[in-house]
Amino acid sequence: MATIAEALALALDHHLAGRLAEAQQLYNRILDVEPDQPDALHFLGVLAGQVGEQALGLQLIARAIAQRPEAADMHANSGNIRRSAGQPAAAVADYRRAVALQPDFAEAWTDMANALRSQGQSAGSIAALERAVASTPTLTIAVERLGALLHERGRILVEQGLGVESLRPLARAAELLPLDADIAFLYGNALFAMGLREDSTAAYRNALAITPDFPSAAFNLGVALGVVDRLAESARALEQAARLDVRHLDAIDRLVVALALLGREAEAGFWGERALDLKDRTAVETAPALPTLPAQPRGAERRQRNVIAFSLWSGQPTGTHDPADILRQTAALYPGWTCRVHHDGSLSAERLAGLVAAGADLVTMDSAVQTGAPYWRLAAADDPMVLRFLCRDWDSPPTMVEKAAVDAWIASGLPFHVMRDGVLHTEVMSGGHWGGIAGLLPDLMPLAERHAAAEADRLRDHRFLRRIVWPMIRNRALVHDRSHPRHGFPFPEA
Repeated sequence: MATIAEALALALDHHLAGRLAEAQQLYNRILDVEPDQPDALHFLGVLAGQVGEQALGLQLIARAIAQRPEAADMHANSGNIRRSAGQPAAAVADYRRAVALQPDFAEAWTDMANALRSQGQSAGSIAALERAVASTPTLTIAVERLGALLHERGRILVEQGLGVESLRPLARAAELLPLDADIAFLYGNALFAMGLREDSTAAYRNALAITPDFPSAAFNLGVALGVVDRLAESARALEQAARLDVRHLDAIDRLVVALALLGREAEAGFWGERALDLKDRTAVETAPALPTLPAQPRGAERRQRNVIAFSLWSGQPTGTHDPADILRQTAALYPGWTCRVHHDGSLSAERLAGLVAAGADLVTMDSAVQTGAPYWRLAAADDPMVLRFLCRDWDSPPTMVEKAAVDAWIASGLPFHVMRDGVLHTEVMSGGHWGGIAGLLPDLMPLAERHAAAEADRLRDHRFLRRIVWPMIRNRALVHDRSHPRHGFPFPEA
C-alpha cells in the first residue's frame, strides 16, 4: 500500500504540473496492480476528460464512485466532465450529489452555478454562488462571478424600470466588488430613480473614488447634489464632469445653471461660451446635406406681411404671464406687425375670443401632425405671404431693448436674427428668440416633422434649430448676446 500511495503522490505531482503523459503512465501502473483502486480511477478519469476523452473519463470516475460513493470530489469531477461535454443538466445532477455529501464544497457550488448559467437559470446560478461564497468567502472566482451576475441582474431590472427590485442585487454586488466603479455607478442610478437622492450621492462618490476619470459618475453626482440643494457641491461635480469630457454638453449646460444660481456670473459666462463653442462646432460638423440659401426669397413680390409667431396649446404657458397681455404689449411695441397664434383647437372658445380681442391672428394646426406644439410657430417661415417673421415665447413680456435689437437687425440688411438675452441662454438658437426673412430657408415644417418623429422631448425644437437651421443661417445672421461676447454683439440701447 505504501508503494501505491507513493506512486499516487508522484502521479498527482506530474498531473498538477501538466506532465500528463507521465501521470497517465503511473495511474495505469497502479491499476495494473490494483484494478479497482478508487483514487487512480478517479484521477485517470479526470485526466481523460482533460484530453478530450469524456466518455472514458466518465466511465473511470463511475468505477471510482462505485468504490467510494461518499467522495464528493468524485461526483464534482464527473460533473465537470459532463459540463465540458455539453451536458449541463447531467452536470448539475452530479454537482448536487457532491454538495449533498459536502455542503461547504465551495468549488462544486461554483461549478454548478456555471452549469446553471449555461442553461439560462440565472437565479439558480446566483443562489449556488451565494452558497459558495458563504462556504469560502476567500474563493475569488466565486465572489467575482456572483458580483458580475448580480450586476447584470440589477442592470436588466433598471432597464425594465424595476428600480425597487434592482436595489437588492446591486447593493449585494457593490458589497462583493467594492472596487468596481461600474457597479457603484449603476447602484447610484437605481437609488436616484427610487428617490433616494442622498444615498445615490454616496454611490456616485464611491464610483469616482474608484475611477476618478469617470465623467458620467461626476455628472450624475452633480445632478443628484443639485436635487438635494447642495448647489456648490453640485457645481464642483459638474465642472469635474465637464473637464473630464470636454464634449459633455449636458454637464456644461447644467454647470452654467448651477453657477448662475450661485451668483457666479463670470464663471457661468465662461462655461456658457464653452457650450456655445461646442454646439456651434458640432452643428457644423454633423449638419446633414442642406441647400445653400438663395440671395432673394422665393416669390418676393407677394411677401408683404411681418408676423410675430407664437404657439399655444392647452395647459400652456406654464409661466405667470397671460398670453392676452403679452399679445397686447407686443402689438403696441411692434406696429405694423401681425401677432399670429398657432393652436391645435384644444383651447376653449372663450379663450380664443380673448386672444382675438387682444389682436391675435389665429391659425389652427392639425393635431395629427407629428411635430410638437413648439414647432408650430415655424409655419410663419413657410408662409408665402410673409416678408419677415419673429418666433416668440410667452415666458416674458416684450421689451424696448428687444425691439431695438430687432430694429438693428432690420437695419443691418442681414436676413436672420438671433438673440440670447442672458447667461443661461447657451443654445445657439432658442425657439422663441429668433427670426428672419421668410422664403430663404427650405420649408421648415416638413423638416421639423421628420426631426420630431426621431426625438420627442421638450427640447426637441431647440435641437432642431441647432442641427438643421443654425448651419444654414450662422453666417447670415445678426446675433445679439448679452453674456457671451465672443458669440454676438451687445444688445443696443433702447
